[in-house]
Amino acid sequence: MLEIENLISEKLTNLWAEFSENDFAKIPPLSVSEIPNNSIIFIGLNPSLSENERTRLLGNDVKIEFYKHNFDKESNHKYFHKFIDIAEKTNQSWGHFDLLYIRETKQENVAKLMGTEQGLDFIFKQIEISKSILEKVIAETNPKLFIVNNTLSRKFLGKDKKNNNNIWMDLNFVWDNNIGTYRYKNIPFYFTSMLTGQRALDIGSYERLIWQIKLVTE
Repeated sequence: MLEIENLISEKLTNLWAEFSENDFAKIPPLSVSEIPNNSIIFIGLNPSLSENERTRLLGNDVKIEFYKHNFDKESNHKYFHKFIDIAEKTNQSWGHFDLLYIRETKQENVAKLMGTEQGLDFIFKQIEISKSILEKVIAETNPKLFIVNNTLSRKFLGKDKKNNNNIWMDLNFVWDNNIGTYRYKNIPFYFTSMLTGQRALDIGSYERLIWQIKLVTE
C-alpha cells in the first residue's frame, strides 16, 4: 500500500497557500490517501463538489482532506460503481487517484482555468505533484494496469503531445500490438471515455475493455 497522504500534504498546503488570493483556491484540496498494491488503477481528473460540500468548506476553516477507497458498491458514489464492476468481472483489486486536487464538478470550469496565466500555473503545479505520485505507484505498488477514463487526464499525461504541444507530464507511451493498447514503463495504459454519465463508454466498448483486462491479467 502506497501512503499518498504523507507524500503530498505539505506540497498541497504550500500550493494552495501560494494561490490563496484567487477564488479558484478558496475550496481546499481533496485527495485519496492511499493506493493499493497489485491492482488495476483508475486515473480520473479531479474530485467533484456538491453544493452542500461547497457550503461546508467555504463556511469553515477546513484544510486539505483525504479519503480512503470504499469498495462496497451499494454504499459508494455512482462514479465508482463501474470500477467495482470491472474489478469483480476481472477478479482484480482496484485503486483510483485524480490528477488534480481542485474540487470542481464541471470539467469545463477546470478547462477555463487553463485560459488564464494564474490558473494555468495552478493546474500545472498540481500535475507536477501527480506525476511524482504516478511514478511512485509504478515503482512501489506493482500495478496490473492503468485505466484513464477522462479525455483531459489523457492530455495531462502527455498522450496527445505533438510538435511540443500538450506535453504536460511528457510520458512516452509505446503501442503494444499484442495487447492492443499503450504501455508506459511496460505497464498497460487503457485510454477510455467516462465509464458513467451521459458520455459513458458504450456497452460493446465496455465489454471489450473487460476482455482486454483479462487478457493481460490472467
